[in-house]
Amino acid sequence: MSSRLRESYAMLSKLEEDKMVNLGFNSINEGFDEGVSRALNYLTVIGTGYLNEKKEPEAEKMVVSIKEIGKAAVLQGMENATVNAIRALEKLLHCSMEQNMQGTTVSVLLSFGAIGKTAAEQQMEVVAKLAASVLGKSGNTAALLNQKRETIAVVIGLGEIGKAVTKMKFPDLSENTAICISCLGDIGKITAQKSLEEAAVGVELMLQEMAAAAMQENLQNSVRSIASSIEEIGKNAEEENMENAVFQATSALQTIMSNAGSRYLNDASIAAKVALESFNEFDVINDEANIKKIEEIREIMRALWVDSK
Repeated sequence: MSSRLRESYAMLSKLEEDKMVNLGFNSINEGFDEGVSRALNYLTVIGTGYLNEKKEPEAEKMVVSIKEIGKAAVLQGMENATVNAIRALEKLLHCSMEQNMQGTTVSVLLSFGAIGKTAAEQQMEVVAKLAASVLGKSGNTAALLNQKRETIAVVIGLGEIGKAVTKMKFPDLSENTAICISCLGDIGKITAQKSLEEAAVGVELMLQEMAAAAMQENLQNSVRSIASSIEEIGKNAEEENMENAVFQATSALQTIMSNAGSRYLNDASIAAKVALESFNEFDVINDEANIKKIEEIREIMRALWVDSK
């Protein structure tokens, strides 16, 4: 194929992609599920083709388009269309993992978090649960494969969904809250066992942020569950001599104990205190090097999330 023909083909492909993206958004505005489904199917096929051809920037554009269609569908109350967007992203995730396309994989994982967070904010519980469950499964796989960046992306997504769920006035320790805590706890334990210290610290940071959100809503049982998860991750990290992860676990538990006490969440404060006492005394001494490292990890996570919006 001549260069001119290739350019013409690329231009036609781009026009068709733009047409399908517009179809997706227009169909959402009209409440037309079939149009959204058609657009998502097309974008998924094109995205998969780009991944198979190792065209990662083009594939990531398809991911962004599907994510934005998914978020728009949530805001329009179109549950089926949103679920279809998540399923479309799952197909791209499997392909990007097969092709070892880390950038696209991370982008897809963060997209699950973005859609799930929006769904939680709109009290679309089924979608939030689906996004969290997909992330939980993906996080376990990434951690077992020692994929640090992918694992951190999952942790961010789960944490953002978890924080959004706790702010929605659901019953204390709702099913979605429990799923996010459980998934983060499982990933945290695997990262500690696999010596993925930055990812383990990331899990602890997100759980601490979830605890802060839960305390704002006086969700005492949620805070207790989070404290238990942080303790378990910290104890696994202690066995692996992961100093930063142990330090963050004890630091998070100290913060939860203090803040829960000040809000008269006595059971949660006591649970954090008991968890804290299970660590060796030297583990809870503040250390500037630990603080600096944890802040670096926090900034990496913040930058990843901001870039994914």
